[in-house]
Amino acid sequence: MSFALGFGAIVCTSTDALSTLAGPEAKLVRRVNQLRIDHGLIKLRGSSTLGAVARAHADEMARHGYLSHINLVGQNPLERVQAAGVDGFRLLAENIAASGVRGDRIAVAIDEWMQSESHRENLLNPAFNTTGVAVVDAPGGRTIFVQLFATFQAR
Repeated sequence: MSFALGFGAIVCTSTDALSTLAGPEAKLVRRVNQLRIDHGLIKLRGSSTLGAVARAHADEMARHGYLSHINLVGQNPLERVQAAGVDGFRLLAENIAASGVRGDRIAVAIDEWMQSESHRENLLNPAFNTTGVAVVDAPGGRTIFVQLFATFQAR
């Protein structure tokens, strides 16, 4: 599933947090950034705050066995990001996925996103410059993926 919204604020509050990522989350960002480079786009920088929002949503979906852009209290991605105190972005989108396949689940999730028009638009949107990701193991051998994309004005 994909979710995107546009806004008018343009003050950057993002910090580069990609160097703090490890494991599957680092792998997801590396692969998405390589995909963007392959398409002539800039790499996304990381936001620890967006990552925390993505993680909280992925954890909730894993614990409660659902997949949706709307959390259990009815918040969409914009509302979740705003509730976390993130501001200054002018565009926001979210990709989510769940995979139960064996092997390289990250490759499968990205391939599925690339085959979906709305997910592909989020991955390859030249306006996006920031991301926050979460990759969470769920019961039943499933993996939940959440990637938030945002556009902040560079300082």
